[in-house]
Amino acid sequence: MKQLHKVDILTILVITLLGIAQGQVTVFYIIYLFWFQELIRTVVEFTCLIWQRKTIKEKFDFIKISFGSFFILFVYVVFIVLLFGFMLNWNNRELLGQNILVIMFRNWYFNINMILFLAQYIYFRKQTDNTNLQMPLFSRRHIILHVSIILGALIQLAIVPRFNLENTWASTWVILPFLLLKIFIERPK
Repeated sequence: MKQLHKVDILTILVITLLGIAQGQVTVFYIIYLFWFQELIRTVVEFTCLIWQRKTIKEKFDFIKISFGSFFILFVYVVFIVLLFGFMLNWNNRELLGQNILVIMFRNWYFNINMILFLAQYIYFRKQTDNTNLQMPLFSRRHIILHVSIILGALIQLAIVPRFNLENTWASTWVILPFLLLKIFIERPK
């Protein structure tokens, strides 16, 4: 687990810093990246757990129980896309355009982050004993999403207008708290 965390943080930092240098990273990008990583984790863990079930009834019962995890992710993505993707940047065509490119998978930094994370997580799950794997309804990674949404809204509504950080380059420094939050909360114990 520690190895996966180190590789994940390293790849996110390197690719995101390259994206920042090219002016391709927004607050929406980083929060949506965290959400998409959680979606990938949930789908991979769901797949591992469904394969562990022996009977059709066990599989069906597990699918019903797992609905809550996917529902929470759905609620988060609605807030993330509507609030950060569109509403907070509605008057700024540059940031809105960058956000739409991320949603449409036209941002190569985002896409590379997702592809590498998917490969890393599948590899990690194949190398790990999954007999005690569980799919909690709410985890530390959900806390990252929850706090990122609240913190991101506060930053976008209070700090960005006050300091006139309404372009792609200026808003990218705002992602530092999100990266620190991810590093701090998601670190293995």
